[in-house]
Amino acid sequence: MSSLHIKAQPKPEARFADTAMPDVATARFLVPVARVDELRQRGFSNDEIYKIVGPRRTLARRKERNETLTIAESDRVQRLERISAMADRVFGNHEKAQRWLRKRSRVLQEMPINLLQSETGAVLVEEELHRIDHGIFA
Repeated sequence: MSSLHIKAQPKPEARFADTAMPDVATARFLVPVARVDELRQRGFSNDEIYKIVGPRRTLARRKERNETLTIAESDRVQRLERISAMADRVFGNHEKAQRWLRKRSRVLQEMPINLLQSETGAVLVEEELHRIDHGIFA
């Protein structure tokens, strides 16, 4: 039996993992780090932002370097904006919406803000907001 020495080729996606430039299609979904400050203005605390969007040091470094957020961080910022806007519309009052996000829900069995760490959780929060908006209570 002969031994063959085959040099392993890197996977195609692995070759580009270290590059900082996203492709054109991805770049259009990236948001500037300044949108994190807008979340604070909407009433989200630093702790909530660091828990959901990204670690404090990472966000501080991006702000210092004036970088855009990664695609995952951008998705999380947009998720918070989307749910916050929907809650504002449903409750008709920003302060009421912010209180609701931080109050334990009997239906969700959790504070809605805690579910916003994932898109799956955000969908549950959206569904609950739809039920409230349409007068359907559990």
